[in-house]
Amino acid sequence: MKMHLPEGFKLPAMPQIARECLVYLYNPNADTGVLSKSLARDIGISASILKLANSSQFLLGKGAPTSDLNTAIMRIGHDSLRQLMILHALEETFVFKDSMFFDFKSFTKHCSFVSLLCTDFAKKISPDSIADIQMAGLMHDVGLAIMGSLFHENLTMMVKFCFENKIDFATAESQLGLESHSKLGSRALATWEIPDRVKLIVSLHDSRKPEDRKDLEPETAKLLDILILSDILAHSYGFGFKEYKRDTRIELSMLKRMGLTADDVKEIVKTALETEAALHSS
Repeated sequence: MKMHLPEGFKLPAMPQIARECLVYLYNPNADTGVLSKSLARDIGISASILKLANSSQFLLGKGAPTSDLNTAIMRIGHDSLRQLMILHALEETFVFKDSMFFDFKSFTKHCSFVSLLCTDFAKKISPDSIADIQMAGLMHDVGLAIMGSLFHENLTMMVKFCFENKIDFATAESQLGLESHSKLGSRALATWEIPDRVKLIVSLHDSRKPEDRKDLEPETAKLLDILILSDILAHSYGFGFKEYKRDTRIELSMLKRMGLTADDVKEIVKTALETEAALHSS
């Protein structure tokens, strides 16, 4: 069973509005007026922003409901807007059939919740790197989406192998001699001109080998810990795949290294659950 990218493979271009928006959002002084004019061209995205801005989480104590896109963007903030934009890019780019327990809806919900956790952890322990770790959280499993899109039959075989042996994707890839989805996703993301640090974190998010961390800059190592912890928590709180088995134990040494307590983790999970409910409210 082989799953290697064809020679010269490139991801489809990121949707134009999402790309334009993310360029603005990487600038801390982004002009909200320019953003709103760009986003107004897409009725679906505009509706999602207004819906989120008028949800109970963002409306409380901030005045009346609004139909003004500029006001809505200011209300939800750049982190939530970035979340919506990257989710939109993923949903517009990848289409694949379900493979047993691996389905597209669960995939996007998992990536979304991992990213929300990453963002909230970064606010506490790495506030200057929120944009990078939020993007890494949303795109950490993009290699699985590529497999589902290009190698559906083989992915189904791997999913079946995971199910029958009660193992996770990374372990199955290793035992089957496949390129890992983390490495595959990292290489493919070069098409989208994703920052190098994001691609590096994505490529290592399933690794537990000390040698893979030894040359990382301290801030990058901290972001990798945030992504690994967020991925574990997402699965332990049901934001994964039904019937999928993976280890969800959290090493106390990791929390200590990150300067986090169990209460910190509980509070961040609570906040992420509230934001997830607002993002996906009916």
